[in-house]
Amino acid sequence: MNVQQFEVIVDFGGIVMFDDKSLQAYFGQIAEGDNLYTRLTTSDDGDKVVEQGIVVPIIGVNDSFYRVVVRMAGEASVVPDELIIVRNASFPLRVTGRLIIADLAVFLEWYPEQGWQRVDVAPGCYAVAVNGFRKVDNNVVVDFGFEIVLTPAATLPAMSASLQQDMQVLELPA
Repeated sequence: MNVQQFEVIVDFGGIVMFDDKSLQAYFGQIAEGDNLYTRLTTSDDGDKVVEQGIVVPIIGVNDSFYRVVVRMAGEASVVPDELIIVRNASFPLRVTGRLIIADLAVFLEWYPEQGWQRVDVAPGCYAVAVNGFRKVDNNVVVDFGFEIVLTPAATLPAMSASLQQDMQVLELPA
């Protein structure tokens, strides 16, 4: 896998990376228009899909256009280390088919393929680190987003990331 870059338009407070086949299998059947967000946030299903490596969430972020960089551990980063302002690791991820990155809104109303961007990655298990970055010039945020780093694993790694981690990258420090 080479470094991949995406522009993700967030209008529902978050970004999700998910394996669509595993998500379909978890819920049994997902019909067009289904509200998965309510199912994930009003039961323990949300924690389960993250712990089982089906969904990697980046939640609680401002609505905007985000640059998202996805790379394998060991590949050179295109994000200078000094721009990284928050790190959250690691999330388990199991890729069985397609890995999708999208606005969290795709879970609010399920329409397969709509707003989905495919991440080109081999099937397997990964430990996922999410690094938030921000570049400021003259007190203005000029570049921001997330770097997602995938580390191959023999088996599904345990989750050590925090779902409560503040992943905000747009707000200037007080």
